[in-house]
Amino acid sequence: MKRTIVYLCLLWTPLVSAAQAPSLPSSQIRVTPQDKAVYEKVMEVLSPVGEEPMPVMVMKAAEAMLETPYASGTLEQEPEMLTVSLARTDCILLVEACVAMAQTARQQDRSFDAFCQNLRQLRYRDGRVDGYASRIHYTSEWILQAQARGLATEVSGNIADTPLEQHFSYMSAHADKYPLLASDQELVARIAVMEERLGREEYFFIPKTKLESNLDKIRHGDMICFATGIQGLDITHVALAYEYYECEHDCCPDGRGCSNGQRQLGFLHASSKEKKVVVDKKTLTGYVNGLPSCNGIRVVRFF
Repeated sequence: MKRTIVYLCLLWTPLVSAAQAPSLPSSQIRVTPQDKAVYEKVMEVLSPVGEEPMPVMVMKAAEAMLETPYASGTLEQEPEMLTVSLARTDCILLVEACVAMAQTARQQDRSFDAFCQNLRQLRYRDGRVDGYASRIHYTSEWILQAQARGLATEVSGNIADTPLEQHFSYMSAHADKYPLLASDQELVARIAVMEERLGREEYFFIPKTKLESNLDKIRHGDMICFATGIQGLDITHVALAYEYYECEHDCCPDGRGCSNGQRQLGFLHASSKEKKVVVDKKTLTGYVNGLPSCNGIRVVRFF
């Protein structure tokens, strides 16, 4: 769920141009044989269904990664380069990887290098790796980057039409909690500029009080972003909406399509509590209501 130290789920950053960055040489990609093995496993699942809608493919990738061990801080390594983390993951890296793998499976080139290209375009401002400040650090910017690339749209405003007054200052105000910022004031200043720019954007969310009445507007495979009241921070955790049906009778295997079936909305995520990727036992509403610092959610839809 949240990253321990204070990477809290990866805070991110970009307002992007449409320009495509050149491919990275292998010497600028940090990856293990285990990561490549996971990629091959997931692509075996995705390749036959490359014509399916994006949310379907994202969820198939996520389901293929169930039980993957949870790990935080995997990107916090020097020197800064594209780090692939599929054999171990956290909340945002799971969603990001599933989107990038689904995107790759829909392309003619389904190689690991093509996946790395797609991953980099999601994670770095304008897709260019240029030090720590070029990496996306706030989830809000990750969403903006995905939208700019035509991969997603945020539907929070369409669902609840509730403006979210959002300020960004957490990283610059708590630089001592980030090893690479603690001793570099110039880098902190660059982060502060990015935060100020992010603060000029318009945001919407679904407040806790409106969540139950709007569950039917959230779809299987939507990205769920848990908004927070922590000062200067936007989102502390992300997950994928997971729709299932329950039936009290023995007339059907899972309740789907049954007149007695009741739709439930849970979520699939990399859980710091369970230490792995799971379909959470709690419903989305139950989880949100159990988090005092969570004031609602934002919803992103892939296409």
